Amino acid sequence: MRASEQIDACSASNNTFCAKTPFLAPDANMALASRTLATPKAFVASKKPVVARTRLSVRCQVTPESSARRDVLLAGAAAAAATLLPSGPAGAATREMAVSSLSTFQKGAQRSAFQAAAEKVLREKFKKEDAPGLLKLCLHDAATYDADSKTGGFDGSIIISSEELNRPENASLKPLADRLKSAKSEVDAGIDPAGGPISYADLLVLATKVATMDAWKTVKLKKTQTTSGGEIIATVYGTDWPVRLGRQDSSEAAPAGRIPNDDAPVAEIVSFMKKLGVKGGGSAGAGPFAPKPPFWERPTFFMWPAAQSDVQVAEARFVSEMPDAFRGVKSDCDRSRNTLTRTDYEVEFINTFTKLTAMGANFNPSAYLHPETTLQLKF
Repeated sequence: MRASEQIDACSASNNTFCAKTPFLAPDANMALASRTLATPKAFVASKKPVVARTRLSVRCQVTPESSARRDVLLAGAAAAAATLLPSGPAGAATREMAVSSLSTFQKGAQRSAFQAAAEKVLREKFKKEDAPGLLKLCLHDAATYDADSKTGGFDGSIIISSEELNRPENASLKPLADRLKSAKSEVDAGIDPAGGPISYADLLVLATKVATMDAWKTVKLKKTQTTSGGEIIATVYGTDWPVRLGRQDSSEAAPAGRIPNDDAPVAEIVSFMKKLGVKGGGSAGAGPFAPKPPFWERPTFFMWPAAQSDVQVAEARFVSEMPDAFRGVKSDCDRSRNTLTRTDYEVEFINTFTKLTAMGANFNPSAYLHPETTLQLKF
């Protein structure tokens, strides 16, 4: 080790933590006398004197490309360096970091805080009884998507556009849409104003999430002997439900006549869902090894019956009218739903819902992000 060695935690031009403190730099001729555990510190000194140097510096910077792990390591390095600093003149200055300069860790923290604040309000507004209706709003908004013309899709228009909401297939959803409009003002008041108001599309996704999870929690509480046991199953062992935010709204009504009626034959519903998100008006390629469309029979079973007022009746109708396609799917769902954690069913439901609410959606990667003021210390 040479006295001139300089330790850089990261290359930096800003946010520099620099400390100068003496340490001993033995000459290269000094030899380690023993490498055994018995005498780990034994050295034989050369005839040259030991020279004290003051060249230790630690520099840290958060760059736009740095990962969350890098941020944590750099913060730890900076904290460690601070303990080595001698008392002396110090200065501090603040600097505003633009959204484009935020690290992945900072962006994730802002989005998480935004989502937590929004869900806190929505949990008070929507309960398990609202889950089927909210899911139906999602389904009817997303299912208008046409992959060829790139029109329709999940953009909140079913709530914003009175023309779309007043259509026969959506008329029963109007009271729920009005409640969402009322809840939006409270959500916007409860979140960080720097992040901007929430879009109706994201609001609908989060409302559906909290209402559905409330329904799942109720089922789990009934299966346990104590309320505390049910709370543990529903929270500690609950299924994670990640949500991608940033959907942009559209006030333009989606094209009419694209969604089957609730009481349409199951074969008609399946045929419609198989074409959703597929170009050319086809449902899938032919043959046993051809790729399946996004919403073939199995994903359809997770979404369409769950969006009806009586889920059990709707599932039974699917099995009754198309037993070869849905008997096995329902058996898989029931097997998982009969367990305490219901993990397999819930994970597949979440994955299918996530795919549905991305149909034709336009995402803004900078949505709900805002500049941050950082503190720079110089010693």
